[in-house]
Amino acid sequence: MSERETELRDIKLSLDEHEARQHELRLEFESALTDLELQAETKDTQIEAMRTTIDKLGEEIYVLEDENDKIKEETQRLREDEGAERERLEALNNAFKEVSLSAL
Repeated sequence: MSERETELRDIKLSLDEHEARQHELRLEFESALTDLELQAETKDTQIEAMRTTIDKLGEEIYVLEDENDKIKEETQRLREDEGAERERLEALNNAFKEVSLSAL
């Protein structure tokens, strides 16, 4: 009987040790899980901020492309106006030369 009591006492001690270790492991697991959840929330916040930035940059690109198209159109119009003005001045210059030559 004494031998049996010793075995039971050893088993109980072993069981107590396993339960204590299990409790420690559970606490470590819960702590690690909490850390991972916080990291995930931080990453989610960062991702959302980056998406917002990307959306804003996309809108800015659209506006800049539109402005660029307008500048190109205005530049083309100015070139055309400049060409027409150059032709007018050349015609005026030629007419002036003809008047000057006929006056001589």
